[in-house]
Amino acid sequence: MQTAYPSLPSAFAQMVDKLRDKSEEELKMLYVRFFSDELIDEWKNITGDADFKNISEDEIVKAIQKNRYKN
Repeated sequence: MQTAYPSLPSAFAQMVDKLRDKSEEELKMLYVRFFSDELIDEWKNITGDADFKNISEDEIVKAIQKNRYKN
């Protein structure tokens, strides 16, 4: 006799269901947790040869965004 097991959603579908009700802040925190090593490496690459003595914080933010989002 064959036992019928209910069809379980895939692991991906389960993750999507769990993330669906998260706030934007919670999702950002999860992103930082999951990708912290990559974010640290990216920051090191961006700032490795930088000299921030004569530059404003605004200019730093604009440069990072420009570098990160260019095609």
